[in-house]
Amino acid sequence: MTSKKSRLGRGMEDIASERGLDYLLSPGKTAPVQTGAGRPLLVDLKLIDPNPDQPRTSFDKLKMLSLVQSIKSMGVIDPLTVRSKEDGRYKLVDGERRLRAALEAGLEKVPVIIAEKSEDPAECFRQALVHNLCREDLNPIEEAEAFASLEKDLGHTHQQIAEMVGRERPSITNSVRLLKLPDHIQDDIRYERMTPGHGRALLALNDQDFLRDLREDILIKKISVRQVEALIKRFNKKKNNLTKPPADDQAYLEDLATAFSRGLQGLKVKISLQGKTGKLEIFFTHQDELEWLMAKLEAKVY
Repeated sequence: MTSKKSRLGRGMEDIASERGLDYLLSPGKTAPVQTGAGRPLLVDLKLIDPNPDQPRTSFDKLKMLSLVQSIKSMGVIDPLTVRSKEDGRYKLVDGERRLRAALEAGLEKVPVIIAEKSEDPAECFRQALVHNLCREDLNPIEEAEAFASLEKDLGHTHQQIAEMVGRERPSITNSVRLLKLPDHIQDDIRYERMTPGHGRALLALNDQDFLRDLREDILIKKISVRQVEALIKRFNKKKNNLTKPPADDQAYLEDLATAFSRGLQGLKVKISLQGKTGKLEIFFTHQDELEWLMAKLEAKVY
């Protein structure tokens, strides 16, 4: 009776043979450029080029170390997604962390699935973005940068981006607004020292000295978003009282403006009195917001 081969120390080729995956690449060979779409292949790591449009830019060191150890022990379980290039190489579509971890683990080959070829840069970027969003791999700043790139480089509106990634339009706009924050505040959000909610609240503050003090309170005292909003409102009201003549109904007008803003999904609203008459101002930063406001008010252009 022939003894069964030991299961210890088997490589990917042995496993592929056992499972009947005879189309896996043999050592030293690569798949033909126009074949294999949707099928797992074993590819030399040196033939895979990172995606220059990869929306993810930062990687948690502890999580990366854990992934490297897992790959050393179990190999790459989830295949990377790549796209064939004309020169016989491959462009990474999804799997930046796995690619880096596999390199660090000393692997020579990794399993990949070849995606359908597309020459549309927007589609390539969209796929990389959606893959990461579906796994929640992007931090809030990376998301904002990805959305901003889709808007500025590829001409997508916030509404189109929202439909693309399955979110509401205000969510995209609020995300992109985070990029208006100072770099060090963006880093606080990127590395989870504060939340995006804290960041959006800080956008209403222009005084750099108070911003520095408030940031310390957020990081050290762990004050909530609501507390930050209240402190900023109080500070701005005090500052306005020093630069404007007092008005008995100023606080009432601010409360009205806040109520208007809340009903308009956060659009900035300002109400002021000029003698017996008044002025209501609604501010927007994107055409999408203006179009949404017109629809909200049932305003039509004939």
